[in-house]
Amino acid sequence: MMKLSISFLLAVIVVLLVILFLFTMYLLFQRQREIRFVKTRDTYLQNYSQHWYNYLINDEIFSIVLVPRGRAQVAAIEMIFSSYLKNIMNVKVNHKIKEFSNLYLKKFYEKDLSSKRWSIRMNALYRIADLRIEELLDTCQQFEKTKISEEEFFQLLKIYSLFQPELFIEKIKEPEVNYSESEYRRLFVLLEDDVFIRLFEDFDSWTKNIQFAAIDTAAVKRNMQYIDKLKQLLTHEFPEIKIRALKGLYEIGVIDEIDPYVPFVTSDMWEARLMVAKIFNHAPLNYTYTYLEQLLQDENWWVRSQAAKTIAEDREGIVKLQQFMESSNDQYAIEMAQETVVRKQGNK
Repeated sequence: MMKLSISFLLAVIVVLLVILFLFTMYLLFQRQREIRFVKTRDTYLQNYSQHWYNYLINDEIFSIVLVPRGRAQVAAIEMIFSSYLKNIMNVKVNHKIKEFSNLYLKKFYEKDLSSKRWSIRMNALYRIADLRIEELLDTCQQFEKTKISEEEFFQLLKIYSLFQPELFIEKIKEPEVNYSESEYRRLFVLLEDDVFIRLFEDFDSWTKNIQFAAIDTAAVKRNMQYIDKLKQLLTHEFPEIKIRALKGLYEIGVIDEIDPYVPFVTSDMWEARLMVAKIFNHAPLNYTYTYLEQLLQDENWWVRSQAAKTIAEDREGIVKLQQFMESSNDQYAIEMAQETVVRKQGNK
């Protein structure tokens, strides 16, 4: 067995000590750098938060001292803007934030997009969208041509949906673009109404995930102009589309006619019967009671329960349920009506 010389061992020890020393110095340097960053950021917040409030809320004249000098001050401004955007719904404030960001923050995020670190690039993409930095749209399109991750491309789609909807529509048509329903909903909710409505005009050409996300987003947006589009889907060949459309119409909560919903009272799908029982809660009972009485005698417990709840919500509902109990021979329906009446009276 070869014996190691003392001089060799000492050399190894010295090298290791040097490496350890350099690593320790690097950690200390990074720590000091972080401390300076936080101190500069917090100093900016302390000195200029009130200035920002005066400018954004009190309409005072913009001061050049608010323009950031370095990354730490940019981080401070991000915190200020994030707070206003989350907590204050004000068009004028949003416009001022957008205007400032396009003038004074653009260069920082443009540089970040060329960073080798994924986290820095992603943060830049998030900020471009949140702060509405339209000036970087061309830069984003050039960035897309580089080797980017799926997460970065998704965020680019979000940016396109905000700044260039036509491009967004073209991008999601590409066969290699395939996201989950929830991810599409996150994109669609940002679209202007005139762009979003186009998803329904060529509905059958989209993938199922896009179709489902479009219906669910229409429900979330609760815009009256989507009602007709959803009602058209009630005759769709796929059952899941019909059920989702019913759910969307229920969420919007405006029922101008009951005729399109009547066929679902006798649907083969209990989910559809359940949804129509919910939908009738948005229509006067004198128009819907005949159908709700039928649903109260449904074979499915959930449908019976919902029909009873919908009837009970009306001013005359308790009386109607009591009359039903006296005249019906359906024991299951009678028990459901009794439970609902007791529950309703107990909550008074």
